[in-house]
Amino acid sequence: MPDTTAMIAWLYSWAGPLMALAYVPQIRVLWRSQDHAPDTSLLTWFMWTLGLGITTAYAAWVNGDLAFLLTSASSFTGCVVVFVMAAYKRWRYSPTSSLGSTP
Repeated sequence: MPDTTAMIAWLYSWAGPLMALAYVPQIRVLWRSQDHAPDTSLLTWFMWTLGLGITTAYAAWVNGDLAFLLTSASSFTGCVVVFVMAAYKRWRYSPTSSLGSTP
């Protein structure tokens, strides 16, 4: 019978890298987007970014578990990238942005 604790620890060691890869499709969609990314909810991504920022801080200063810190930090980084890209698209292609105007 396998050791459940060891199996969970092994699976958890892969959680961070796999979660980081999960952000790639959304980042690609935003990168290719030529509009203000109306299908991306800034509020949702902001809340995920805030929550994962708090979780990462907790992992760093309270919990002390390196695997938890790396997993949290990788998700936090992915959320920050998506949120910043979506916010930039909103600003870049807004009607009031001088960058968004067409000749």
